[in-house]
This record gives sequence, C-alpha cells and structure tokens, in this order.
Amino acid sequence: MNDFYNFLDEQINNELRVNVGFNSLISSSPYLFDDEQSKNFFTRYEIIKEFQKICLSLFQKSLLKEEDPEIAELVLNELPVNLGENYHRDLPVRNDQTPVFFRTDEVIPGKISEIQSPGSSWGIYDQIFSFFNFHKEFNKHKRLFENSLPSQLSKALKDHLKKEPVVHHLIDNASIPWGMRYFILQTRKHGIKYFGYDKSITSYDCNFIRSHAFLGLMSDNFRRFRLEKYENKELLYDLFPSVLFDQKMPLIFPFHEKTKKYFSDEIRGIFPFCSLVTPQGLNLEDGLVSIEDFCNLPQGKRKYFLKYAGSDLEINWGSKSVFYLGNESKIRCKNILENVLKGYQNRKYWKIQKAYFTKDENAHYINRKNEIIEEKAYSKFSGFYGPNGLMGILVMQRTFPKVHGSPETVMTIA
Repeated sequence: MNDFYNFLDEQINNELRVNVGFNSLISSSPYLFDDEQSKNFFTRYEIIKEFQKICLSLFQKSLLKEEDPEIAELVLNELPVNLGENYHRDLPVRNDQTPVFFRTDEVIPGKISEIQSPGSSWGIYDQIFSFFNFHKEFNKHKRLFENSLPSQLSKALKDHLKKEPVVHHLIDNASIPWGMRYFILQTRKHGIKYFGYDKSITSYDCNFIRSHAFLGLMSDNFRRFRLEKYENKELLYDLFPSVLFDQKMPLIFPFHEKTKKYFSDEIRGIFPFCSLVTPQGLNLEDGLVSIEDFCNLPQGKRKYFLKYAGSDLEINWGSKSVFYLGNESKIRCKNILENVLKGYQNRKYWKIQKAYFTKDENAHYINRKNEIIEEKAYSKFSGFYGPNGLMGILVMQRTFPKVHGSPETVMTIA
C-alpha cells in the first residue's frame, strides 16, 4: 500500500464520490526557482495584461474597419457565419474585458508558449498543495505561496466583483472536468456560491460566468439574458463570449507584419517567436523561407513547434495538434506542413512557434512502491493568475520534450 498516492487518490475520490484518483507522478519536493525567476513570474502579470488589452483593441478596431480587416479575419478564422464578424462586432465589449483568471504555460521561465482562460489543472495544483501541507517531510524549502489556490481565487473574486460571488461554472469543455469539480468544491469552503451546488441559487442569480470555451458560452441557455446583465454591469464573465482569447492566434500578433508595431519589445520578449504557416512559406526571424527549403534544413535548425492556431474546439486545446518539427525527417516535415496547408483557403490556420526547452533537470518523484526515483527531464511551468496577479505555479516534468499531463508526468508546485 502506498500512503502517499492513497492520500491523493482518496482526496479527490472522497470529495467527488467517484473513482478517478490522481493520475500523474508526485514530486518528492516543491520546485525551487532562484530569486530573479520568482520575481519575474510576479512582474510578468502586468506585461501579460497589456498584451491582452492591445489584442482586444486591435480586434475591435479591425471589426469596425478602423484597423486592417485581416486582423479580425485571422481571429474569426473558421467560425460559422452566425458567430463571426457581425456577432463579434455587435458584442457590448468593454475595453477592460480581458480574461479575469487565466493560466500560462512557460517552456522556460520567461517564455510563454500559451495562455488559457481559465485553463485546466487548477484542481491538480490544489491537490499537490494539500499534499505538501500534509506531508511536511517533503518540504525541503519554503514554497512561494502560503495560501491555497481556492482561498486566493475566492478572495480575489470577491474583491473584483465588489459583492458576494454567485458563479455558474460551465465545465462541459474542461479537459479535466473532475479536477474543476474538485476545485469548485474547495472554493465553496471559502464562501463562493454556485448554481447547481447551493440551495436556492438559480441561474438568474449568477453574477460571474466561467467557461472553458467560447463555444460553450454560445450554447448557454441564458446567453442573451446574461449579455444584457453584462451590459447593465450586473454580471461579469471570466472568459468573455468572444473567440479572441480562446485560441492560439493572438500570440502571433507581437510578430505579425501588420500588428507588431503596436507591441513593445518588452511584450515581445515574453513570447517565443510565432508566425503563420502560409502557401508562400514560413516567415522566420530572418525572413521568408519556402516549405521545401525549411524542410531541407537539418533537424537542428528546425527547432519550431507547429500548432493549430484557430478556433476548432476539437483540436485547439491541450497538447492536441502540436508537432515538434525538429524531430521530424525531411519527408515527414514536408508532408505535415503540406497537409495542414490544405485547410488554409478555408481559414484553418496553423502557426510555427520557436522551441525552447528547460531540459536535463533533475526530477525527483515518488513511485507507487514508495521509492524516490531521480531522472533527467524536461520541465514546463504554468502560472495561475487572477485580477490581483500571480496566485500559484504548477511545474510538470517529463522525459519527452512535449510536456503535458500524463501518467508519466511528474507534478509539483513552487
């Protein structure tokens, strides 16, 4: 019997009355950043918010033809007509309506490869936080955060709304729905009330709407009613019902020829270089390269990820539709790029993103035999942010360069 994994398994199973358990490996210690790395995680919040505000402004102005219409076309990409240009132009969006709570993925500290609102793994973070609180023998150094993620989110949301939160959390499109259900129950312990969880709370009472997908908000039975309440400043959204921040497309804008002038070097500096894959080729840092010439480069000079950039819900989340071109043969690289370009005329857009790796780190984890194992691994760092800034950092470590949640992934927090 393994007391450590029993603690993690029973923690979620007993809370939800299910049998899902903890599905990764637990580290034998919190992750230790140096002082400069820790400081930069906190200060990046303001840079991220400025990036989001500029993206929102550019998109809105493009819809109104005050900026190049191509900007809005890239954002709307393959949405159905009824949710496209007219819908987005008529939304009662406010200039400050950027994501309230979100999660970043950093491939090395300081390079953000993705931003998701709200993203997954909030429940996983809290489970690991509770694990280290209970098993104090593994706390080899002081952690960055003394308060749990549910307690921080609850306080931040109350302050943000300036009233008692009543939440409707739509979790149909969450990649780890049981983790979000667990997280909801933890925030209820800190006074947050939810439609579907708390007696006498109806959908009409809700003043904060959370969803993991733009299209999920579009299928909400109370969509029009809630937009009216939003317009009357009676309700806020976590992810506003616009497709803008529910895709990877905005991360090209600091580098795109028609938009890069609006972004400072400071903003550009927190993202890996990105550009669209087009029939003309790939715009790399030093200019346009044809598909043929790119694929003929040695693997060591093809250090880019290929990622779906658009709004197709089936393939725009998690690690789906992500390829590391630096590992592919010349023939397979060409086949992959030519295949994704088949959808270009139908506005199914893909992008390349410069690859960075935090590798050869010593990952220490406890296996289910109670042994502490050490192995070399790649790391990924996920920052959880709210309206007051950084609230937590989850660290994933894996022996494979494409780091994401799996039974072989080592999980810890900072």
